[in-house]
Amino acid sequence: MKKHLLPISLITISFFTWLFFYPSLPEQIPIHWSIGEGPDGYQSKVMALITLHVLMIGIYLLLTVIPKIDPKKKNYQYFSKAYSISILSMMVFFFLINMLILLFSLGYDIPMESLAGPLVGLLFLIMGNYMQQAKQNFFFGIRTPWTLMDETIWRKTHRLGGKLFMVGGIIMMLTLFLPASYEIFIIISVVVLVAVVPTSYSYILFRKLDSQS
Repeated sequence: MKKHLLPISLITISFFTWLFFYPSLPEQIPIHWSIGEGPDGYQSKVMALITLHVLMIGIYLLLTVIPKIDPKKKNYQYFSKAYSISILSMMVFFFLINMLILLFSLGYDIPMESLAGPLVGLLFLIMGNYMQQAKQNFFFGIRTPWTLMDETIWRKTHRLGGKLFMVGGIIMMLTLFLPASYEIFIIISVVVLVAVVPTSYSYILFRKLDSQS
């Protein structure tokens, strides 16, 4: 139960903070920003309140249920701490997003476009660190046909993938000091890199293993 305390607290604090400032909020709340163009997506304040917190609760419930329905659920006991920290990191990420949207809507000068990269980068940095501890499963980590068929391929792929996530996270955090026009290019490049390289690497390991058999 202790592992659920912090995530649930973050959801609760976010919800009641929004409720406290609700009377002071404008009727339309920005919920999406385009790089270089400012906010371009709005919802009524009641829908923003509901949407942001239903999303947060839904992701938390999904991540909590996953270990119970995974065919390889027994493996979660071997990286339970890493998985719990990953869930908490996701909740902190959405909590910060909710607070930033609230502050922006209240009239504070929050550079939302410049903060996207650093926030995603921080999440990547944390996830990359703990991803390396993950054991084979069908939901968390780099799941390719080749990592799921062999534990050695899984381990080596996650060792590389975790390091790439961490390096990519640091690069995205550094976009805070770059013009916003560069930010989206860097974020997309990092996401493609951390997706393609580990996947390709797992296949190369599979081919090497297959040639030895």
